[in-house]
Amino acid sequence: MSTDARDEDRVETVEPGPWRRKSYALLRRGRQPNTLVVRALEFVDQPSGHALDLGAGPLNDTRLLLQAGFAVDAVDRDPLMLSLAARLNDRRLNAIHDDIRNFAIEPERYSLIVAINTLPFLLRSDLTEVLAAIIGGLARNGILCCTLFSVDDSWAECKPYMTFLTRDEVEGFFTELRPLEFTERVYDGVDADNSPKHWHIFRCIYQK
Repeated sequence: MSTDARDEDRVETVEPGPWRRKSYALLRRGRQPNTLVVRALEFVDQPSGHALDLGAGPLNDTRLLLQAGFAVDAVDRDPLMLSLAARLNDRRLNAIHDDIRNFAIEPERYSLIVAINTLPFLLRSDLTEVLAAIIGGLARNGILCCTLFSVDDSWAECKPYMTFLTRDEVEGFFTELRPLEFTERVYDGVDADNSPKHWHIFRCIYQK
């Protein structure tokens, strides 16, 4: 358990429904990539082919994937992502301005799929469908790197349009995959608005 707030975990508060009311890309642009994504790359034998970044926002993780050698599909509802992508000027980056629920994930296309601090903002019914599509989108031996929020996270008491899970529920989603690393980060910190928050995050790395 950590008692120090980790800057990479901060996400903005949300209005009713699975919609973000502030620009996460604006709040978090120019930051270092999430350490879970850095860790996931250690399990990739040859970082090539295609990667998918769902909820790419400020493209902090996308930049790392490009540097590692992937062609990247980056999906986010925030229009600022498109201008950030244009600044990168990398032909291997396909920036897609869309809700991740609408994005059709091509089966068995991706060597690596990343979804950091994105999936908890879905309704449970949507989460189930999106996770099934994600798992189907992994190529053979493909890696999934994602975060989910525990029922013990403080937002579980006041964010009815988000999804919070027990550890057993999280593991139940990924029975078709091989766990490579599954950790829990629990600490008292703040969110992106600097409001006090108790964090309880499942950090998952799985392989198909």
